[in-house]
Amino acid sequence: MSEDQPQPPASGPGVPPQPGPPQPAYGYPQQGPPPAPGQGAPPQPAYGYPQQGPPAAGYQPPQQQQPYGPGYPPPPGQQQPYQGRYGATTFRGDAESPDWSALASQHEEERRRRKRNLVALSTLGALLLIGGIVTAAMLLTPKDKPADPVAGPSTSASAKASASASASPKASDSSSAAPAPKSAEEALSRASTDKAPVSLDALFPNATLTVDGQTLQKVATEHGDQCGAGTVNGLGVVLEKENCRDIYLATYLSDKAAVTVGVVVFDSKTQADRAQSKVVGNIKPLRSAQTPRFCPDLAQCAFSNKAFGRYIVFTTAGNADTTPVTDGNPATKQAAAGVSKQAVDDLQARGQAALSNAG
Repeated sequence: MSEDQPQPPASGPGVPPQPGPPQPAYGYPQQGPPPAPGQGAPPQPAYGYPQQGPPAAGYQPPQQQQPYGPGYPPPPGQQQPYQGRYGATTFRGDAESPDWSALASQHEEERRRRKRNLVALSTLGALLLIGGIVTAAMLLTPKDKPADPVAGPSTSASAKASASASASPKASDSSSAAPAPKSAEEALSRASTDKAPVSLDALFPNATLTVDGQTLQKVATEHGDQCGAGTVNGLGVVLEKENCRDIYLATYLSDKAAVTVGVVVFDSKTQADRAQSKVVGNIKPLRSAQTPRFCPDLAQCAFSNKAFGRYIVFTTAGNADTTPVTDGNPATKQAAAGVSKQAVDDLQARGQAALSNAG
């Protein structure tokens, strides 16, 4: 080696480093011209920048990630989420946790739908049941009986009359269709034709009566709607059993006899006749301050009863001097018979007036 040529500096401690060619910075391309062929490696791309020039042999470009979500098909090999009752909108997040609010809403909607269906079926069943009942009632209701066939020539006149009478409705089935009364007593047989007011003055209009030479004065009257209150010895039970409506009492007095007359009112003649057939006991003696204490012992007095229409007329008679009634003093019995007849005659006149009004 020639002495004139510079010697490379020694390296070691105490020797300062010698300047050399600049080195490329990390991540940046190398500065300056590329080395000559055969003098170095080809330049390397800096970190984060695309490679310059053609790709190296065997290089495969990275596959682009295909987006996934609603409207896109799933990647190859991944199963499509189940689109049923709980679809993709029901779950949220990567862990696919259920949306409890959506589940509760769907459950409530199903419950409401079932309830509506149940109400509709119940209503339909009720309508079908009602329709069945109405149809059954129509089928079971008897139809009007067809008219009797026309009688042939061999039918007798009496048979025709009998058939006509049986086909016509009975007049007694309805009070409005009842025939007009034909007698005064029949006019008083029911309240529908006996329409005049019933009172003490109407039943006992006479203040004095004359019977076989005796003059009797009306000295006491009484009215009660409880028939048992005006009777004794069990008569009230018989009257009330037949639905007695009222009892009217009046006492007539002479110097020889005292007679209490009673008129009992029923709704019909049938009730009055039935009660008369079972009569026991008597009407009570009606006394006042003007009358003696007649009939203190009822066993020593005279009695009578007579039905007329829907009424029964009773009498209880005793001697004015309170002595027992015997066959030896017929005046009391005659007075009782006369007072009873007068009461029946007054009812007869009442019935005649009702008969005239009905005709």
